[in-house]
Amino acid sequence: MANEANANNSEIKEFFVRHGSKVVVALVVILVVVAGVVQLKDSRKAAAAEQTELLGAGMTMLYANDKDNALAEFESKINSRSLEGLALAKACLYAGNIKYEKGDLDGAAALFQKSLDNAGSVVLVRSAALHGLASVKMEKEDYAAAANLLEKYVSEFGKRTGDKEDRFQKEEPVDEAPMVADAMWKLTLVYQQQGLDAKAKNTAERLLEVYGDNQNYADKAQKFLASL
Repeated sequence: MANEANANNSEIKEFFVRHGSKVVVALVVILVVVAGVVQLKDSRKAAAAEQTELLGAGMTMLYANDKDNALAEFESKINSRSLEGLALAKACLYAGNIKYEKGDLDGAAALFQKSLDNAGSVVLVRSAALHGLASVKMEKEDYAAAANLLEKYVSEFGKRTGDKEDRFQKEEPVDEAPMVADAMWKLTLVYQQQGLDAKAKNTAERLLEVYGDNQNYADKAQKFLASL
């Protein structure tokens, strides 16, 4: 039983270090791309429509998985300084994710930070940029910085309480961003990498308490706790 737990623990850590953050960043950015396409179609205000239109070519390329040309298009628009505000934040987010996938971690970090600086209070973009920065830190094995960013993510966007009675009555608050459970799971593993076993255990238990209805993360948390 102990050997099985150790094997599970080793497998989890290996996957986290090598692959975990990349998968999540891709998923989060896909959500933002879809939201951006909807905004492109539905925007009614002239100024917003003009800014959104500037993203159109790059978004079309990205949606078609033509990432090299999409990156060139987004960087061209960013460098031309024709974008501002939310449109700039989105372009930086898209370009940052492509650079991240290509292994240009420093370039990705700079773009994620610029996205965060321009996202304002738009949760989907702000949360994706913050998650992107955390992912860069994880890949670079800067676990202290990753922990700080993930803690901020959970604190800012996590609203669920784990109260089963409220959930049954549909009164439990809803998270503001879609990846809070994943951020908590990654935070558990980051704490473990830092040797902060008590924090890792508490976070896994909290993950199980709040997101126990999510079978994927419930299983991960249970296996992690069983390995301690």
